[in-house]
Amino acid sequence: MNLKISYDHYIVINDGQVTGSNLPGNVSFDHETLTLSLGAPITLHVIVILTHDYTLHYHVGAHTKAEVIETRIMNADATLTRDFSVDENASFHLFNENGGNDLHTQSYVDTGTIARDANVEMGYAELSEAQVNADYHYHLTGVNASMHVRMAILAKDEQRKKYRINIEHNAPHTTGVMDNYGVAKDRAHLDLDGLGTIKKGNNGSESHQTNKIMVFDPTCFASANPYLFIDEYDVAASHAAAVGRMDEEHLYYLQSRGLTKRQAMQLITYGYLKPVIEIVDNENLKERFEEALTKVGA
Repeated sequence: MNLKISYDHYIVINDGQVTGSNLPGNVSFDHETLTLSLGAPITLHVIVILTHDYTLHYHVGAHTKAEVIETRIMNADATLTRDFSVDENASFHLFNENGGNDLHTQSYVDTGTIARDANVEMGYAELSEAQVNADYHYHLTGVNASMHVRMAILAKDEQRKKYRINIEHNAPHTTGVMDNYGVAKDRAHLDLDGLGTIKKGNNGSESHQTNKIMVFDPTCFASANPYLFIDEYDVAASHAAAVGRMDEEHLYYLQSRGLTKRQAMQLITYGYLKPVIEIVDNENLKERFEEALTKVGA
């Protein structure tokens, strides 16, 4: 990955040690906890470099507004465990990108709690060369808490990538939405499970999800599995799932306009996965995303 610092404020955490930083006054890091506090709106680039397992805590204080890009570079088989605590009336946008060009197995475990009137926008861009096993579980614990997850995944060659995302409603009038999109090619294996859980008594809540995978080659495997676990009547819930081939007519049309097949495949894939980068507005991030998608059609 051609990594550039995406914001003026940043922190580099290398196997738990801070090796570079320029933090604003309302952001602090102590041991394993990154605290974002009320003050001027925060824009921050967090770079995590690992050769072994590590745990990172995010605490977003009440009424805080923050936009964060986290870049993870795993240089060995390792697990990154993160937990998030987003306090009352906070607004937290976090974009996660996996860097590195190695073939290690990367494991990710995320848990989080979102308090009353808080909003979280979470984006995951998984375009790396690694094998991935990820489990993300978020709890909406306060009235009117909301969360929107967007995911873009590219699985190619012999890669095995598996994701499980659960948004759990533990308070009334909460909203959980997920839009998960993947592309599988060559002999890759991609599994995507989306879960929406509304516990009894949490009336007025909404759980919606879309899980779609576009398949390039008959030799790859893909599954998109939506699950809704609803234990309350006065709610709104929906799910959609699809696994299918790229539209050959669309591909032919682009080639008839002068694009090579590889260029056409890259363009279609970019449009399919692009919504994930709308979590934050950053040109460096968009450049890295576009660069990563050059792997499509290779």
